[in-house]
Amino acid sequence: MIHDARSLRPGGRLRCDLCVIGSGPGGATVATLAAEAGLKVVVLEPGAFITPGQMTQREEQMLPRLLWQAGARMTRDHGTRIHQGKGVGGSSLHNLNLCKRIDPVLLEHWRTTRGLEPLTTAAWAALYTEVEALLSVSTVPESAWNRHNQILRDGCAALGWRGGGLAHNRTGCLGSGFCELGCAFDAKNNAAKVLVPRLVRAGGTIVTHAQAVRLVTAGGRVRGVEAVLVDGDDPQRIGRLEIEAPRVCVSASATGTPALLLRSGVLDPGGETGRRLRLHPAVVVAGDFDTPVRAWEGIPQTYECSEHLDLTPGSDRRLWIVPAFGHPMGVATMLPGHGPVHAELMGRFAHMAVLVAMLHDETAGVVEPDGELGLSVDYRPIAADRRALAEGLKHCARLLFAAGARRVVVPTYDLRILTRPEEVDGLVEVAIRPDTISLSAVHPMGSVPMGGDPRHSAVDAFGRHHHVAGLWISDGSLFPTSIGGPPQLSIYALGLHVGRALVAAG
Repeated sequence: MIHDARSLRPGGRLRCDLCVIGSGPGGATVATLAAEAGLKVVVLEPGAFITPGQMTQREEQMLPRLLWQAGARMTRDHGTRIHQGKGVGGSSLHNLNLCKRIDPVLLEHWRTTRGLEPLTTAAWAALYTEVEALLSVSTVPESAWNRHNQILRDGCAALGWRGGGLAHNRTGCLGSGFCELGCAFDAKNNAAKVLVPRLVRAGGTIVTHAQAVRLVTAGGRVRGVEAVLVDGDDPQRIGRLEIEAPRVCVSASATGTPALLLRSGVLDPGGETGRRLRLHPAVVVAGDFDTPVRAWEGIPQTYECSEHLDLTPGSDRRLWIVPAFGHPMGVATMLPGHGPVHAELMGRFAHMAVLVAMLHDETAGVVEPDGELGLSVDYRPIAADRRALAEGLKHCARLLFAAGARRVVVPTYDLRILTRPEEVDGLVEVAIRPDTISLSAVHPMGSVPMGGDPRHSAVDAFGRHHHVAGLWISDGSLFPTSIGGPPQLSIYALGLHVGRALVAAG
């Protein structure tokens, strides 16, 4: 059953065998496995249950419903905008369906340096194979690449740079281009479509508009969850709800999970909780082409440039480049300038192609709770990451010129418009600072990293908390480092891994 907490009596109490906090890929997977194993499961979701028929493809309506703070969540210094999803299905509702495995080199590095012996590359491969079948993952055929993605392909070909097609978890896609606003055609094989029906059939309960605010612990083990009933796109507390449960799995995202653990005073002798956040910060560059690109049409992000990405630990090639285009409202807010300058750029909307260079970052950000419902993120890129992001501006601009752009727009606050390829090298001198350029991030991770040694890590290789019995974690928080690519496939995989361990633990 799916219940709207706003219809429940405030001050109520629920009892279950397992309470899962968050209904995204990590939480929905654990909840489904547990319910199908016979456990009584309650899932708390602060967002709404949004059906495909309610996805209107309008930015002003869908962004507040699908994203925390309508997509305007910022780091403390306002240097990076963090896009994080909410609603039944979590970020899988609004993501662009990219599915990519973590490089085995990185997985082996985690295993040996973090003591993750159960998570061998073979174990990961088996999980990935299962998840790819579950989500019907397939490579998008070249015939379905829109011109926006073809531009990146052409730029790579002209420069001799490495690139290739990407795999997605979508079937029956009509190519409407509105993926980030949710899919009105139900073509995304996401948590809401694939897992939630199984969870409900197995007797699981989802309570929407219910935000966990504190874990209840006693005697070294978890006893339940204190939650508040919330209303509105910017949640306001309207009541309280208590859940009694001997097992709790926190899957509230790499920002929400550590904030909840810290607010609850959960023991962590190593002090890693909330102190190792990675964001995959990114810079964007636009190319203006003579003929229309109409980048909003078709399937987004079907081609990648991996020329500047090497996930070997210690590598200085840490940039992943893909197309990234926004709808009019989003583009208008990101483009700098005012009046005629801004109007002229928006007038070229149909002719613009946009590339994003996303960084496999080494900066360790900090997440802290902020009051009962909020959180704050302190993330200030270290010097090496700032240099790499400036290189990303250069690489994107070079690709766009190579693909035939007549000019390149770099959205620094002091707007830069390049008209000749010879100007590209100067972009490495751009200062990556909050007062110079805005960064974006859509992949928070690594804030409660797995580790075998309880003296240094809070959570073991199965997602089980070292210091509080009955407490589990299943989301991107578990990654020991940044992963340099889209995380959803790996979060589903960890959901299978954690869910089975939780059920087996009894």
